[in-house]
Parts: sequence; C-alpha cells; structure tokens
Amino acid sequence: MPRAGHRRTVATANAAATASRRQAPDLFQPIWRLLTSVRFAVLYISVLAGVGLMGVVIPQVPEPMRGNDAAIDAWLAHERGTFGPFTDPMHRLGLFEVFHARWFLFALAFLVLNVTTCTVNRWSPTFRNVFNPPKRVPEPFFAHAHNRTTLAAVEPEHAESALRRLRFRVRRETQGGATYLFADRYPWAQLATFISHLALILFIAGGLVTRLTGFSAEIFSGEGTTSPIFAVSNPNQLQVRIDDAVGAFGDKGNPLDFRTHLTIFKNGQQVASGFTTVNDPLKYGGYRFHQVAYFPDGAALRIRDLATGNTVVHETFPLQETTAAPSVTITDASGNVLLNDVLPPTDFLSAASGGLVSVPGTDRVLWIGLTAKDQQAWQLAVFDPKSSPATSPQDAQARIDEGASAPVGALTVRFDRVVSLPSAVGIVPSGAQAAGPDADKLLAELSHASDGRPLLQLVGPGRPALLLAPDQPVQAGGYEYTFEGTREFAGIAVKRDHGATFIWVATAMLLGGLAITFYVPRRRLWLKLTGEATHVAALAEKSGGFERDMRILARRLGVQIPPELQEEP
Repeated sequence: MPRAGHRRTVATANAAATASRRQAPDLFQPIWRLLTSVRFAVLYISVLAGVGLMGVVIPQVPEPMRGNDAAIDAWLAHERGTFGPFTDPMHRLGLFEVFHARWFLFALAFLVLNVTTCTVNRWSPTFRNVFNPPKRVPEPFFAHAHNRTTLAAVEPEHAESALRRLRFRVRRETQGGATYLFADRYPWAQLATFISHLALILFIAGGLVTRLTGFSAEIFSGEGTTSPIFAVSNPNQLQVRIDDAVGAFGDKGNPLDFRTHLTIFKNGQQVASGFTTVNDPLKYGGYRFHQVAYFPDGAALRIRDLATGNTVVHETFPLQETTAAPSVTITDASGNVLLNDVLPPTDFLSAASGGLVSVPGTDRVLWIGLTAKDQQAWQLAVFDPKSSPATSPQDAQARIDEGASAPVGALTVRFDRVVSLPSAVGIVPSGAQAAGPDADKLLAELSHASDGRPLLQLVGPGRPALLLAPDQPVQAGGYEYTFEGTREFAGIAVKRDHGATFIWVATAMLLGGLAITFYVPRRRLWLKLTGEATHVAALAEKSGGFERDMRILARRLGVQIPPELQEEP
C-alpha cells in the first residue's frame, strides 16, 4: 500500500509539473513575433528615418568641437537664442549630436537584428518555394486565379516545347484524361529579396564599423614640411612630408591638375612614398592619403640669433590673406620711365596705407600709398615729405584715380592698377624673442622684382621694414633674417575607413538585387491541357507581365490570342 500511494503521489506531482509548464508564459515568442513582423520593421525604419531627419534639420555640434566641453558650452550658449529653455534638455538627449549618440548606435544595431531576424524567418519558406515549388494546384485555381486565360487545345508535346523555348523549366504529368504542365522560369530571382536585405544589413554594419574604427585627419603643410598624423604620444606615429605640391592651371585660370608627392614615415623610418591626387590617393597601412586642397602662395623663413648662432624661427607658412598695393609708373619731364613697379605698403595709417619710395635717378623721396575714394574705388595718395604745401603745392601732394596720371613737381605719377599681394599676419610665433614683443603683429607681403624674383617684405610696428630676396640674409636688431624662397601648400586628408568595403559591397548587392527583382521576374505557370482547351493560370506576380507572356506563348503555339489579352490599338 505505501508503495502504491507513493507512485500515485509521484504521478500527481509529474502531472502538476506538466500543467505548470504548459501554463508558463513563453517570453521568447512575443519577442520573435515582434522581430519578424514586417509592419514593425516598416514602422521602426520610419522612426529611424525621422530621427535621421532631425539630425539634418537640428544644428549639430561641429566636428572639431566634439570632445571639447568648453567649446561645446560656448556653442550651446549661441544656440540658446534659437531653442531657449529647450537647449539643455535637447543636449542631454543627444539631439545636437544625433549621429554620434549612443542610443542612435544602439538603434542601428537593433535594426540590424530586426532585419536579420526577418530574413532568417523568411528563408525556409522562400527556399522551399524556390527549389521545391508546388507542381500541381487545385482544380478551382484554373477558374478563379487572378491571372488566368484559356487558349485553344494543343498537343502537350507542342506546349512543352514552346515553353522550353521561352526559357521555362517544364514538368509534365497526366491524370484523369488531362495533361498538367508546371512551367517555372527564373526561380532563383526570388532570392534577390535576400540580397537586398543583406545589403541593408551591410550598409548599417559598414556605418557602425566606420563609426567605431574609422579615422580621419587633415594636414595643411608647405613643401619641405613634415607633419604628424596622430597625437605626439601615439606609439604608432605616422608623419607625412610634403615633398612637392603641383598645381596646373589653364589660360583662363581654370584648374587642370593638382598632385602632391608625399613621403610617409613611421617611427622615424620611411615606409612609403609617391604621388597623391584627389581621385588617386597614396595608400599605406590601411590609410588613404587624399589631396583635398592646393595653395600656391607660401614662404619659408629662417631667423637666427647672431649672438648665439641658434635658429629661433624656422617656418614655412601660407600667405592666405591679401594686402592691397598700388602698381605705379613714374616718368620724368622727358617721358623717361624711372619706376614701374608694385609698391608693397609699409605704413598703415587710419586713412591710407603706403610707404616711402626713392625715385631712381633722382634725389626725390615720395610717400605713395592707397586711400579709399569711396566704397568701390581706390585713389593713389602721393606727397613729398620734404616739400612745403604752402610754398610749392604742386610738389607737395596729389590724389590720382586708378588709370589716371598727375604731376608731382617735375615728375609724372601714373596710378596703373591695384594689386592684391599674398600676405600673412602673425607669421612668427609670439614666444620667439627674435621678433620682439610684437611678433604676433608681423605682416609678411610677397611681391616680385622686375626680373621676376620673389621678394618677402616683413613689416612690424616700431621697426623698419625688411625686404628679403631669396637666400640673401639680412641682419637687423641682432638677428639674421633669411627668406628661403616660396613654397606651395597642399591639403592632405588622411582616412582609414574599414566600413567603406561594406558600403561598396552593399551598394553592388542592392543594385543587383533591385535589377533582378525588376528586370528578371520569376514566372510560374500551371497549364491544364484537355482535348477541348488549354487552361493557363499563374500567381499574381508584382511585376506584372502575364498578358504579354500569354500573347507570346499563343504566337509560339500558333493559336489565336484570347480577346481579353488583345493589345489595344
């Protein structure tokens, strides 16, 4: 008795456990149904598209400011004028850095999971439909299918032959006095949907790989300059030296070619060398070195302390600004040209900019400079500092419009035109004692001598202007200044983007999948051939074309095209 009771107790416990398992909710099923829901996928993609639109419409923190809290705070202070009290909440939500926000990256990762799950869920039925489709359909299908027609009776062998010539794979069977044909063309085309889905996954994966492992930096350097790519403390430091920057222009100033010869160093050792262009980058170690800019005007300057012999400044700098300078022609009473040159200014006054000019062949020294006539025109201001306007006004001064001439004593001064000289302000580091306390105010102006040689003029407050010819040192104030010549500048973008491979493959797959879907549609036909007629039915293909295929088949069979399939005149 005890043993029997024990068995009944165990059986009761097992039954209770089984019932409990049946009643226990399966948490995986709702999640699976959600991930495999096409409606949810469409809704989720729509929401992500809306978020992406927000990232385009709402101002985003500029890339150079990212990671700099002080710069971001200053930027947010400016945006408060637009968004008011919503600025701080929007910043905390990451709406000013949408595409860099963690939640956006997680959202993209979830989209990959969603699309992958949908694809896996559809794989089995699609695979079965492609490689093992139903060969027979119920009899009512021939009478009620959306795509159906009836042709004249033909021999089964003739129908099978015509379908094969139309690139259908045909299976035939006979039953109950009728012959049934199943014709299938391009069954593999249905797999194109998986190619498109995989392309979407690769697009997102490529974006995530780029975001997590990508690198981008830009270098703007002159010829002969070596610049680091990473932070100085990086143990895998790469350095790029600009050997030769080349820019070719047409007769009308249109750019024809930009290319730069680079040498790449790693830990002090040369590892690569070659030319880079906009479309043909130099490659090394997974990095691409693209030419993105070219600037023709630059200068190399060396300043040496004469007392110690040490070089305190050695820079190659771009002349990215311009200084207006007059082109002047001075002739004597006989019409002989004494001076025909562009005069870089050395004195910058509140109403004019110019400088003292010694007129060759005479003892005259004139102050010649530019002053604004109005908002659109310049005038040339000329005066002789040694003359007295009260006693000899003709020798004292003149104001000359562009293209005009005026006498100044026995000389005639012509204002030919205004020239924009390449220049730069603050070319010497402010900590360099060689240039004195006003180093950050130094102005460099690039002009050319009558023989075409470049000339670099250094102008600073409280010091005489220095006019430097290439490789001809000039000593002043205990220092030696050497203009080493002009230098061209190149802008180089350094990029590493492992996600680019994903993007290119995904693009090819997406285009291929769409091309197959629209231009190589699958066709499945079921035919029932009797002695009275040939009944044809097909599934409703989204790409259409059933009527056209039936007209072609009727012509191949040599039977009349049914009236409902006739083309409209």
